[in-house]
Amino acid sequence: MGLRCLIVFFVLTICAAGCAPMQQRVDLTYERAVNASGGSGEIYIAQPMARYSEKPLTPGKQVLGKSAEEDIFTLNDPLYWLFSALAEELSAAGYKVKTCQDLPDNVSKGVKASIVKLSASQSFNILTVSTIAEVKLEAQVFKKGRLSKTLFAGARDEYEGVERSSEPIRLSLEKTLQGSLQQLIPDIIKNLEWGAF
Repeated sequence: MGLRCLIVFFVLTICAAGCAPMQQRVDLTYERAVNASGGSGEIYIAQPMARYSEKPLTPGKQVLGKSAEEDIFTLNDPLYWLFSALAEELSAAGYKVKTCQDLPDNVSKGVKASIVKLSASQSFNILTVSTIAEVKLEAQVFKKGRLSKTLFAGARDEYEGVERSSEPIRLSLEKTLQGSLQQLIPDIIKNLEWGAF
């Protein structure tokens, strides 16, 4: 019995040491997920803003959270990640998308979005890895040069698996942006095409 316990302890120690968490570099990716239509004409999308606490490590490197005691970071620009996803989804919904730094004065149809929250974390035990990602967005919708509506959307993804890499984090972050835009895009269309004034 003593030898069996010693072997089990030895195997578990090796597994724990071999699966120790490390810094996780995550690529921010996006695949179109919104099934919306009804957009018409030109829409301007302004460069999004960050309204969450950014944690730059070095220029171009941003911390999103922790993997045990190590950082989860990306070399991608989260604002560009949102910018390109918005442009892709609004284009697929029927709009002729124009991107710009700031919305033009008297813009007929425009959107200015912000990332309010962006985070990812992982925790480890001997058998599984828990990944949690969260995104919260705000979008100001402009019609005929005036602010028509401020919209809010967000999503959280929790995943339990065995893969000890950055891939579950990438997938969870992508799902949260997809989920947020599934809420946001139909509301943008509704406010631009059927909203007041």
